[in-house]
Amino acid sequence: MLAPVAIAVLAAAAACGSSGNTSATQATQVSGTQSPPSTQAQEFVSNRYGFRVTLTKPWVEVDATADWDGKELQGIGSPLFANFYAGGGRTLVAAAAPVPAGTQLADWRAAMVRAAPSVCSDSPSTENMTLDGEPALAWTATCSDGYHVIKLAALHGTRGYMVFLPSRAANDEAANRRIFESIRQSFRFTG
Repeated sequence: MLAPVAIAVLAAAAACGSSGNTSATQATQVSGTQSPPSTQAQEFVSNRYGFRVTLTKPWVEVDATADWDGKELQGIGSPLFANFYAGGGRTLVAAAAPVPAGTQLADWRAAMVRAAPSVCSDSPSTENMTLDGEPALAWTATCSDGYHVIKLAALHGTRGYMVFLPSRAANDEAANRRIFESIRQSFRFTG
C-alpha cells in the first residue's frame, strides 16, 4: 500500500503528462463542503513485461504493444515500453528484455547507460536498492530536452528490467524522488 504522503503527492499530479489534459478527478460540492480529489489506489499490470504497480487514481496506463530488445531506451509514449502517465509532466516508463545467462547487474546497468539517448547525460554514481526483493541499481540523468530522469535497473529471471521516471526539469526533485520511491515499493513481478 502506498504511504499517505506518497498518495498525496501522486494525487497532486492531476494532468496527463503527454497531453496536458486536466484530471478527471475533480473536487465536488457536497452539502456546501468540498470533497478532496480521489486518491484511491489502483493496480496496473503490464502483461507484456510481467509486473504490476500500484498507483493512485490520476495515473493512467498504456501497456507496451511490442517487445523491447534492450538495446535502446525509447522516449515517453514508445509502444515498446509500458507507460504510466500522471500530471505535472511525470511519466513512469518500464520495460524488460531478455539477458544472457550470467549477466551481472552492473553490466545490465552499463548497457542501459549506453542505451540512453544522446541528449541525456547519466550520473556515474549509483544507489543500491531492491525491486520486489531483487537487487537493483538507481541513478539519475539530465537531458537537454528539459527532463530530469530517475532510472532503475534490475534483473529478474532471464530478463533485465529498466524502470525510469522522466520529469520536467521545473518539477520538484524531492517530490520526484518520493513518487519514484512509492512506485518502487509497490512494484511486483508477476512472471
